[in-house]
Amino acid sequence: MSKPNRKRLNLETLRAQRLEAQGTKEIEVELDDEKFVFPLATWWPMKVVKRIRALKDGEDDVTRVLALISSEEQVDRLLELGLNLGDFQDIMEAINEDAGVEPGESSSSSN
Repeated sequence: MSKPNRKRLNLETLRAQRLEAQGTKEIEVELDDEKFVFPLATWWPMKVVKRIRALKDGEDDVTRVLALISSEEQVDRLLELGLNLGDFQDIMEAINEDAGVEPGESSSSSN
């Protein structure tokens, strides 16, 4: 009997290759003497991705998404320090950059 045509994937190997290509799993935001760490989008657990996708319009603001990927306390502290909407958007842009897709864009080719 012949084996069916299939490709085998070793997830640990794929993760190591992705990490090597990107060089990092997190971004660190420094503000005054404090540091805040957020995981890059490629490394979000699917459970978190599903919770983010389940947010309804109006619930999907930047601070809510950041709280889901890190912690409510960390986001509250950033708010206490006076970050504005532009600051939060810059953080989200940096988090999403590693995936190579900007919000609203598709990863498929248009050629």
